[in-house]
Amino acid sequence: MPPMLIWMEPDCDFMILPALVALLLVQGSGSVYSYNLSIMVVNGGAAIDCTNEYSPCHALLNQNIFKNSSGQTAVIESVTMNGADVPWEIKTDPDGNPVIKIIAADPILPNRNATVVMRFRINIDRSPPEVDPALSGTLAEIPPQLKAMYPLTGIWDPSGLEDPDEVFGLAESIRAGEDNVLLILRNLIIWFEENMVYSYNNTTPQTVWKTYKGLSGDCDDQANLFVLFCRIYGIPAYTAIGPIYMPGQERSDSDHNLHFHTKDVGWHGWAMVYVPSRVGDGNWVPVDLTYFQGGVQRGGHIVSADWRQHILGAALYWRDTAVFIEYKNYDHISEYARMRDAIISSDCLWVESHQMSPVVGPAYAEFLSPPILVALVASAALLAFSVWILWRRR
Repeated sequence: MPPMLIWMEPDCDFMILPALVALLLVQGSGSVYSYNLSIMVVNGGAAIDCTNEYSPCHALLNQNIFKNSSGQTAVIESVTMNGADVPWEIKTDPDGNPVIKIIAADPILPNRNATVVMRFRINIDRSPPEVDPALSGTLAEIPPQLKAMYPLTGIWDPSGLEDPDEVFGLAESIRAGEDNVLLILRNLIIWFEENMVYSYNNTTPQTVWKTYKGLSGDCDDQANLFVLFCRIYGIPAYTAIGPIYMPGQERSDSDHNLHFHTKDVGWHGWAMVYVPSRVGDGNWVPVDLTYFQGGVQRGGHIVSADWRQHILGAALYWRDTAVFIEYKNYDHISEYARMRDAIISSDCLWVESHQMSPVVGPAYAEFLSPPILVALVASAALLAFSVWILWRRR
């Protein structure tokens, strides 16, 4: 096996020997997981040009991969195409997420298959922050330069709202004059518990307007709406997506000629929000609206006994959730719709499979009831097929 690459910074990569990777994993704390991703394009009667940015072949060769972040180290163990090792390089997408670009230009010939298999090793070691409104800073204490990095743009652009005044008015009503950032999050969380209904959407991600007007959505849909409210207030926030090890869970989804299969893994989405501190540096905290420790479903609403459970009991801490991609400013929903339409209209099948297994650390076996468990599964649109498109604008 060739030397493995460990991704340390968005624009840097370091080649290290397999033995050193093994030593790193043994010495590290927390949990270690193996993640396998397989994507096969089954071609029809015409050759597929890999240089066409909207072709299935181009999608196959350009994939987002697990990133390194606070509390997570991701290692690429192997990358193969049609069973053989292939050269590749790491780039970044418009939101700073790492993207693997497989170096292969030959078209996929008629009635032939092309299969890419990637194997990752992920070390997760994180713990929840302190959640105390008495220590939280105010809106005025958010660094201006940080606030400027998370504007109302991309999927959160007000031009995508049919009635921006209505949404902004509701946002101010929910805030109710509060300036303490953590208490603003409390007000928002309570509003979501009282008004939002969980609904599973396995084909295409919703716009934030559709989620707002319908008062329903799956995990990432609700996270996107939560981020919109935060940015209206000037609170830095973004949506994160990643897998959770779920032993025994296996499911398949299809969308026309797109087929997805997951084994022992559930995909999830949540909001990440910056909270300034009165006693030191601020913290980025998860706000998990649909899958958190202590969550209960009542009439379609996912509620807590204490609003802090959405942060302290978030799946990011509770279930060793891996961070796969962070949506910050790019309109991935519109781009996905264009790419999906292009592949659906093509003469091929896209078959994507995911599997996660523990190497070191806890192997979770307890589950919530089925209505809550389904909240784990983000739209199939948010698996590897959909996120590659962020790369094509660079």
